[in-house]
Amino acid sequence: MGEINWGDAPTWIAGAFAAVAAYYTRATLRSQQKQIAEQRDFITAQAANLRLERSELQAQIADRHAAQARQIRLSIHAEGAELNDETGDMENADQWIVTVTNTSDAPIYDVSATFGGQESQWVSTDHRAGGGPVRVLSRTRSATFDSPRLEPARLTSSRPIVRFRDADGSWWQLLADEQLKELLPPTE
Repeated sequence: MGEINWGDAPTWIAGAFAAVAAYYTRATLRSQQKQIAEQRDFITAQAANLRLERSELQAQIADRHAAQARQIRLSIHAEGAELNDETGDMENADQWIVTVTNTSDAPIYDVSATFGGQESQWVSTDHRAGGGPVRVLSRTRSATFDSPRLEPARLTSSRPIVRFRDADGSWWQLLADEQLKELLPPTE
């Protein structure tokens, strides 16, 4: 056998240390990659939770925004009908009578009603009667809007549309079936 060549020993020792260092470096990299993947999963879950919370908050804001407008009530009936003796039905109604009642805790403003695009013919409240919109309708108060006389055939196609501004300044449209829609502010 030959003698050991001690000149190569430092190279072998350095190689062994390099191999051990590479092993630990690789293990550290795997651990960091695993941590990064777990953090990504966590961030993805948090982002999904934040999106859900945001949509819930937006729904709550929209709900609060429309809270007063949803408390405005309509009572609608047709006038001018005649009793048909043969059928017992009321026929030939020619006018809508709409009562807008503010059941909210704050006044509403600029309340008006249109019927097939035509303005109301007569408006009455506890404090006044005449034409034009009701500038302020206090809480627990009502306003009655009479449509112009219409041909009985046009009455159905001329259902009332009520518009008003709530206490926060938002404009709303309320249809005969009490369907509520937010409007853009009118241009002056």
